[in-house]
Amino acid sequence: MTNPSPKDVYLLSASDRFNYGDLLFPLVAKHELAKLGNYTFHNIATIDSDLTEVGAMPTQGFKTLLNPENIAKDSTLIIAGGQVLNADWARLVSYLDPLYYDLYEAFKGDRLENILKLHFGNGEVSLPFMPASPNILENMKIAYHAVGGGIPKSKALRDEVAPSFKQAGYLSVRETDAQRAIKNNFGLNASLVPDSVMVLSDMQPKHTLPKSLNKPYACAQFGFHKSEGKQKTILNQLRRIYRHQKLAIGLLSIGNCPGHDDQLMVDWIKKHADFPVHVLPCDTLDQITSAIANAAVYIGTSLHGVIVSMSYGNPFVPVNKAVKKVQAYTMTWAPEYLKGCVPFFQIAEATKLRMEAYKGYDDIVLKQKQMVRESFLKLHHVIEL
Repeated sequence: MTNPSPKDVYLLSASDRFNYGDLLFPLVAKHELAKLGNYTFHNIATIDSDLTEVGAMPTQGFKTLLNPENIAKDSTLIIAGGQVLNADWARLVSYLDPLYYDLYEAFKGDRLENILKLHFGNGEVSLPFMPASPNILENMKIAYHAVGGGIPKSKALRDEVAPSFKQAGYLSVRETDAQRAIKNNFGLNASLVPDSVMVLSDMQPKHTLPKSLNKPYACAQFGFHKSEGKQKTILNQLRRIYRHQKLAIGLLSIGNCPGHDDQLMVDWIKKHADFPVHVLPCDTLDQITSAIANAAVYIGTSLHGVIVSMSYGNPFVPVNKAVKKVQAYTMTWAPEYLKGCVPFFQIAEATKLRMEAYKGYDDIVLKQKQMVRESFLKLHHVIEL
């Protein structure tokens, strides 16, 4: 008996820029779904890209989805994760290149958005991660996997994207805010599932990751735009952690693309620190994973800094309540004593208290990993329909 030919799975995520979490979504999805069925994977983002040198999957541009001749029969489109609901073209494109970011800051508005919608989405799709083009919905099954984000304020946009949700064979979100918004606006019950990256520690066990610093350290990561104006406060707090917690300070850049610019914070802290700091390697996804997994504590503004810390069962201190996705996620999934973001001026005190309260939470990690795998099984069932 011959094996059936593989089915085609299109993974859609913002994986065409070097932002750690976004690059992990298709890798995790491919790893988990390949265990469940015989599939050919296509990685889709805004543009064609090749970040294989950092450990990512290459991408095809969004227009691939809009030409029925490109779409294999009986294929499935999976929105593979991330803070992507309600993400518009202009913001997504701004993260691809420093020039695009500067242009976005100078000209953001309806005119720029309409130009980019025409250029990248053939004028058919206003919000690429809520795709309701007939070319997609009539030729592919669709599923949403542990996504986050918001719902359009405009009724016209809500009406446009509604078919994408209503036709989905599986609809899941990663925090209660998105779940509530979908229920209130579309009358749909989205499943609540942890971020798929929770299984990363099974894909890459800690003992397989080389240590970049051979002493106990706090892994400190700060997005430049999420921390602007707080540099001196951050420096003072890290100094207190070094002196009072007796932890080395490891500086990590996770968001290595415009609009994130973590490296600017690493450079500033390194230049101004009057205590020892260590710049942790961050040229590849594996190096970033190792830096977080082997830390005594993670401190920072990145959601996937937090999620990867959770995957490895480590303590963490998310910073800045204005980063709503981190606040919402930790309130939904973190152990009680690790919930919520802290203000910049409380970093050192929160680090002390959370490390004192830390007692391991393997039971929570195992439960959430099981939920993620059950979610991938539901995706498998959609693909096989």
